[in-house]
Amino acid sequence: MFHSIKRRISIELSHYRALHKDTRHLLLSYFLYLMSYPLIATFMDAYLWRTSGGIWWVIIYNLGYITGLPIGFYLNGFLLRKIHVLRLYFIGAVLQGITALSVVFLATKTVQDIGMFGLLYGVGGGLYWANKNYLSLKLTRGTNKVYYNSIESSVDLMINIVVPVLAGWFIAFGDHTEWYAHELSYKVVMVVGLICTILAGGVLQSSTMRNETVYGLVVKHVTRRWWIVRLFHILYNLQVGIALAMGSVLILTLIGGEGVLGTLQAVTAGLSAFMLYVIGRKTSLRHSWMFVAVGAVIFVLASGFLASWFTWFGAFVYTLAFTIVYVLQWPSSYSVVMEVMEQEADGPADQYAYVCDNELFFNIGRLGGILIVIGLLVAFSQNTALRWAPLIIACIQLFMIWPIKMLGEMVTEKKK
Repeated sequence: MFHSIKRRISIELSHYRALHKDTRHLLLSYFLYLMSYPLIATFMDAYLWRTSGGIWWVIIYNLGYITGLPIGFYLNGFLLRKIHVLRLYFIGAVLQGITALSVVFLATKTVQDIGMFGLLYGVGGGLYWANKNYLSLKLTRGTNKVYYNSIESSVDLMINIVVPVLAGWFIAFGDHTEWYAHELSYKVVMVVGLICTILAGGVLQSSTMRNETVYGLVVKHVTRRWWIVRLFHILYNLQVGIALAMGSVLILTLIGGEGVLGTLQAVTAGLSAFMLYVIGRKTSLRHSWMFVAVGAVIFVLASGFLASWFTWFGAFVYTLAFTIVYVLQWPSSYSVVMEVMEQEADGPADQYAYVCDNELFFNIGRLGGILIVIGLLVAFSQNTALRWAPLIIACIQLFMIWPIKMLGEMVTEKKK
């Protein structure tokens, strides 16, 4: 048995070493960024919920965030003409850390402050993700994109086993023992998050990648195939919108405090990590739609369970299922999209327009998800929104199976 495990590890390491040196550097940088993400994102939602006593600040902050994201993407396109892609990558990562730190250190906060901080965090995210996605697309040309994306997502889940638990119980321990105030614990968490973003941006600065000239920020010739990609992005990102608006709040409301929030994230990540890596090693582009379809059905069932059993157990089942849905859908579907982008773009310089277009339609979907939550919140109540928004969106998302199936077939046919 030991020999078999050793052999498997050796095989996987050989797959990893086969990646280009710059690709491995990008992965290391991304792993450091992932360590910061639960701290400056998940626990930011928890901080806003605790500070305001409701969901509205969380929604306003995340509305600012998804507004700032496309602004950051298009701003980055102009800045790339003067500043190296690696420097902008660093600036974007650090700006997110500084913004999160500023929120918890500002003594008095208004709704306008929360919206502006969310916007600034989104601009930083736009600068970071524009360059991250661009570099990923550039460095994975001609390689197994499903494998690359699955490495990223697997490590994402493994980091989420450790970091949220440590941060969540650090905050909860202070509340329980009264050794330190929750304000201080959140400040410590955000400082650590900032340090991680600095390291994440710094690691990649030693890379020898040359800068690319960006000639356009808008896709000039939108083909039928690219319209299908846009439709898929909108439908898929509806669930991201409700995750931003209510993911942490659902757990905090029905299950418990920050310690439970961190632990539940860790449990779901641990159960999903191995499955995700196996998917990455075995999935082909043509069959990606099957994983999306299975994920969509699971999402409907889990959302229906939450609506029927609006208790801590319903929230637990829903949260677990949501993570599994991500595992099934994201790596396989985005690998198809990356292949479409590579085939549609007229060379590397034209790819950035497709990266920006992706983000724009990501955020249209995210905004749609948040607006559904807001509509239920205004018309009824917070509990009604938490209970029924997932089921409404899950039913709508069933329609995304057709576009991803079409894209998989188109990509495979064109590669022949």
